[in-house]
Amino acid sequence: MAHWLEEEEQRHNPGRKAAAREEFINRKRLQVSENYQAIGVAYVGFIDDLYQLASRVNNLPVQSRADFGSIDGKSKDSHLNNHLNIFSSSRRIRKTPLLRFLSFVRGKSFKNIRVAYFSISVKAGMVDVEIKENMLQRTVIKEGKAAPESGKGNHRVEHFLAAVPVEFLTHELALGMIDWLAFKTGSEDNPTLNLIRKYEVS
Repeated sequence: MAHWLEEEEQRHNPGRKAAAREEFINRKRLQVSENYQAIGVAYVGFIDDLYQLASRVNNLPVQSRADFGSIDGKSKDSHLNNHLNIFSSSRRIRKTPLLRFLSFVRGKSFKNIRVAYFSISVKAGMVDVEIKENMLQRTVIKEGKAAPESGKGNHRVEHFLAAVPVEFLTHELALGMIDWLAFKTGSEDNPTLNLIRKYEVS
């Protein structure tokens, strides 16, 4: 039986911790790779569908997408090689002050940001989905007046993680995601988000 001193030295050994972490990452990376081999065709088809739908939205006349401008989509490398794709959009909301006699205050400006992350899960047959919606606030002050603290009033509208069965990644689900990114529905009444939310993970 090892002496407690040896056990403590091993437990606090930086090299041992680094090796354990590398082993953990390699194991996760292998699980992702095996899952991609099994569901990659369906996953890529769904992601391509999202990119095509986003492109169609962005090609609409400017007045048809005046609220949000465009839907951005991009792939990103990750340490797990999990084929991460990110779709996002934003819109600006202005609120005028109720007390209009306070002429030095122009009102509050909000930037409403929506982001959806899709990636291959370590769980067989599953795709990881992360949904975020934030509201960023900034009060606009006329010249000569001090601006209030930047970021005051920011809050998170929605945030959850889910592991969704790949067979649920249909064209209808892609359309529902585009509806959300184009601000045609709210986060609470969007059927696609409600379906994904059923597979939420802690």
